[in-house]
Amino acid sequence: MSCSKEKQEDNGVVSGIATDSQGTPLVGVRIIVDNSVLFNANLTATTDGAGKYSVKIPTGSWYAFALYEKTYHGKKYNFYLHPDSDVGFGGEGAVRNFKWQLTGEKAYPLSGYYGGLVTIDNHPEFNVNAEDIEFTFTPQGELIDGSNGTTFIAKALDGHQLKDLPMGRYRVTARYNANPLTLRRWNTDNAFETSLVLDFEPRIDGQCDNCFKIEYNR
Repeated sequence: MSCSKEKQEDNGVVSGIATDSQGTPLVGVRIIVDNSVLFNANLTATTDGAGKYSVKIPTGSWYAFALYEKTYHGKKYNFYLHPDSDVGFGGEGAVRNFKWQLTGEKAYPLSGYYGGLVTIDNHPEFNVNAEDIEFTFTPQGELIDGSNGTTFIAKALDGHQLKDLPMGRYRVTARYNANPLTLRRWNTDNAFETSLVLDFEPRIDGQCDNCFKIEYNR
């Protein structure tokens, strides 16, 4: 039976399907049905071999979330999937389908972005307007969801962060006023190089998830 918003399940049940961006079912996605009033009161389930789930819920006020774990280049990452509706529901139940997307704003009541975060900083001896630096990201193989990425150029509009980047492995270069800059992983003694292979970190010092920190120099 197909799960859709048009065809509701029995009262008192929230159900649906989780898929990747191509519509392929995702197995083992953790579904969290969270009470929007009571703290730390939630119900959980896991999607089956067809990517489907079903959770019996009591009377109350609820939101449904989907959390997917993916191993990529030996590291484990966690992603919230995007719901087809961000509207809360009660004991009448609901259908909530989820899709894995690599970019875009997270659905309410979550905040932030689905994509990765790159934080940039300058070497103390080189201080320029970081908003004018162009960073070029060239994919090194498939992105984390198995899709083929494309090379793109990004700027840190606030001078400090590049937000909502499709998660993958990239070779990064940088230019300032048409002049190439050198890069290295932040807070290391590594030599600065004309390009840097970037692997997002699942977590850095409890500060950020799915992120990477770069230091640039002349």
